[in-house]
Parts: sequence; structure tokens; C-alpha cells
Amino acid sequence: MRMETSIAALDVSNGRDASGAFSVLAGVMNAELKRHCYRMMGGLQDAEDCLQETLLRGWREFASLQDEAAGRPWLYSVATRVCLDALRTRKRRQALFGPSLDEVEPGMEPWVEPWPGGALPSDPERGQDIRLAFISMLHTLSPRGRAVLLLHDGVGMTAAEAAAALGITVAAARSALQRARSALPPQDTAASDHVLVAAYVDAWNAGDVGALISLLQRDIVMTMPPWHRTFHGRHEVAQFMTSVWPRYDGFRAVAGVANGQPAVAVYVRRANQPYMAHSLHMLAGSGQISEMVLYAPPLGASLFPAFGLPLEITGPPEITGPPEITGPSEIKGMADLA
Repeated sequence: MRMETSIAALDVSNGRDASGAFSVLAGVMNAELKRHCYRMMGGLQDAEDCLQETLLRGWREFASLQDEAAGRPWLYSVATRVCLDALRTRKRRQALFGPSLDEVEPGMEPWVEPWPGGALPSDPERGQDIRLAFISMLHTLSPRGRAVLLLHDGVGMTAAEAAAALGITVAAARSALQRARSALPPQDTAASDHVLVAAYVDAWNAGDVGALISLLQRDIVMTMPPWHRTFHGRHEVAQFMTSVWPRYDGFRAVAGVANGQPAVAVYVRRANQPYMAHSLHMLAGSGQISEMVLYAPPLGASLFPAFGLPLEITGPPEITGPPEITGPSEIKGMADLA
């Protein structure tokens, strides 16, 4: 499928200068380019950094673009090359600090961060999956395989266009695409329904660990980025929850959306202090929760601003904006609440 957004449609032929045409193109594509960079990089700040570098390179190179029909694919090509350059030079993310509550060392390899909100059905790149499980699987692929898959299956480029974007042969692009597709298993995990999410929020707000555990499927799997720890089964998760629960004097939870699926932000309180941002929980499962990704402190708290959530509250939290962001994400205020 050849992409059709053209520079000609931006009135270049009617006298608009190159800088003005590029500004319009970049403005139209800003949100989708950032999501593309997120899929390539797996992190919010990494995506923002790559987006800004894409716009800078695009601004410098736009005047040399010859094919008026190549506006959108050309800018996707620039963004993909920026991400590949960043992946080649990026050092593995450092552990945030310390050992965790149970003294399991944090992971040193890149972890996938959640994306606030989710792509709307009407978005130009609607064929690209934004679910956390899919993004995590993408990051088991080589950078080139990831790039070819996203450009071909998501953005809509042909194999020849993807090859040209990456500076490789068409045969190499097709081979990388085939390997990437075969490496990705089917993604059939159902998102949690609203009733289940509401019950999960109510259990936290009531401080009822028993009610929370009753919502878990017997063979639930829970992971806790960035820590190297996976909990298998309701019994292991229950042991962890009941060991952590007494450390706090109260909880506040609020439902939201991340990667187009249900997410719950949890605040905790000690003594008579305000409620502090603690962790972000991604839920999946029908009827009961079958999978949970719990972004643990201090990483979890650092993600709250990107979701429009404060780091500290004195009462029930309020969400005032959509969790879909298009500008710089302010990832700040890492709170060590463990």
C-alpha cells in the first residue's frame, strides 16, 4: 500500500516556501510520528527525544526532497533512521536505585514504558497495534526487524519503500519482515472490562486486599518493571500483596487508559501524610485478571505526570485531561515510596 500524503497537497505549488510546507507537514504528523518513535524505542522520553531530532533533521533536509508525493513516507523514513541511530548508541537504561522491597536487583536492560492513552481508530497509523504486550514483543526483535515490520505492516509502505527508507536491499527488507512476523506470536489477551477495573479500583480504595485477590485468575502472571521479578499464579501474587499492604495506612486508586487498555494509578499514604504517587497497574483478562504489569516504584511514580496525574493528593484523585499526549512529556519527580 503506497502512502498518499503529498507535499503538493500542502500548497507548495501555490507559492508556499519550503519552511512553511515543512511546518504544516510536521504539525499534521506530530502525534503519529511520536507514537512511531515510541514503538521503535519503547520509552516516553526516548520517543520525545527522537521526535525532536526527526523534526530537526527533517527541517534541514526538506528542501532537497524531490518527489512531491513522498511527504509522509519520507518523514517516517527520517524518524526510523533517527530511532535506529539512537538504538545503536544508547546505553542500556540504568537501574533507578537500590534493590526492591524483596531485594531482587532491578533490570539493566531496556524495559517498555506505558504509553498514555491509545491510538484512536481514525488515526492514520490505526493498523499499528499500541497494546503493551505487542510493544513488548516488538522489543524482542532486532532493531532492523522492528523497523521493517512497523514501516510495512503499520505505516503502510511497500517492501521496496521500507528498503529505501532503511538503505537496504528489497530482498533484505523482505527477509527481515518475514523473520519479524514469524517471531511474533498471536496476541489474543483480552483487555479487562469496565466492571472488573471498577472492582479493582474499589478494592484498593477500600483497603481490602482479600477483595483484590479474589479478582485474580488462578494462573495470573504479574511482572514489575524495572525489577527482575515475575509472579506466577494467584498464590504468589497474594503473598506479595499481603506482605506489602500493611506498610501503608491508606490507598487511593483511579482508573485510566494506557496503550489503549485499562490502567490503574495507585497512591499510598503513611501516617497522616498526603497520598503519594506509587505505581501504575496495567490489567488484562476477561472476568478475572489474567495478566498484570505493575510499574513499581520509583519508575511507576515517575510516569504519573505523563498521564495528567499529580504526584501528591490529599483526597480522591481527579483526571482532568486525556492521557493522550502530543508534546513533550514531563517525566519528573521520581518518588522512592517503597
